[in-house]
Amino acid sequence: MQRDFGEQIAGTLVQLADILEGLEPDEWGSQSLCDRWTVRDVAGHIVWRVGSSYSEMLRTVLPMLTLSGMSLDSLTEAVSRQEAEATSPDELVRRLRRIAALRLAGLGRTGMNDLVETVVHTYDIVQPLGIPIEVEPDATRRVALRGLILASPDRREVVAKHTLYAADAGWAIGPGRAGRGRIIEGSAQGIVLYLFGRRPLKASG
Repeated sequence: MQRDFGEQIAGTLVQLADILEGLEPDEWGSQSLCDRWTVRDVAGHIVWRVGSSYSEMLRTVLPMLTLSGMSLDSLTEAVSRQEAEATSPDELVRRLRRIAALRLAGLGRTGMNDLVETVVHTYDIVQPLGIPIEVEPDATRRVALRGLILASPDRREVVAKHTLYAADAGWAIGPGRAGRGRIIEGSAQGIVLYLFGRRPLKASG
């Protein structure tokens, strides 16, 4: 049975909505950690990817895929930017709050994939803005473990030889859990972003 992460998804989206609501107009155009995506583009992606049903996403993407011959990644980028440009910042914030309310009510997808989309892309927005956000430690640990599965070979090799310790969340992944491997200490946010190919980690200790 798939675990329900509705509360964690909703809690993250509400915090993100609060942050976006307080941004200056030019900050919406700031570069996110996603290549070629602004803060507004990433917000549009979250609204589309987390807020749409699978059937709605397919209805949006399949015609473009058939007509354009674009790759799925390119289509995702195009649809996310289209969603952002067609929706005002105020409306993006409103829709994020609406998605959060639906998840708390037990409506919509609340599985691991949507938790990953929510947490990683929220970090993509808040990290370059320098704005803190709190995500439940168990949620960040699970997202990090998914990131380890999807990580590039060089980053998986780092984890094979070291322990990544999230000091602010109290969890660790890597051989050090069994008493082996040098510890690389960082934040849960930093480790998640590292495993998903965003930023390098600095060893300490």
